[in-house]
Amino acid sequence: MRHWADPYIGEPYIPNEADCARLYCRVSHEVFGRSIPGGAEINRASSRLGRAAQMADVVRALGNPTESPCEGDAVIMFCAGRPSHIGVYCLVDGEPCVLHAMENAGMAVRHCLRDLPRFALRLEGFYKWK
Repeated sequence: MRHWADPYIGEPYIPNEADCARLYCRVSHEVFGRSIPGGAEINRASSRLGRAAQMADVVRALGNPTESPCEGDAVIMFCAGRPSHIGVYCLVDGEPCVLHAMENAGMAVRHCLRDLPRFALRLEGFYKWK
């Protein structure tokens, strides 16, 4: 049985065109019918520190933390010690996972949350958009 995230896996990672923030916005719209405000855009041209600050601002302004995520909720992850990476929460055969566009992999991937440390990622939290 196909999962809604399957068609996105393997799509190329393209900075400023098909990166983690844009994948999240696209999936939110295409799969869940949600429009994420334009302020959710993250300037990939800025430094890692700048992107982390932008991500923190977007989450504070647009997100409500939740401890009970649902499919489609935002997953914020620490990358290089900063909360600078976003993905889409999904359940695959009952296993909590995240669909995200990963620069190091060069494409969109889906990882089980328990496996994030293997990819130098750490969970910051789950968010529902306001």
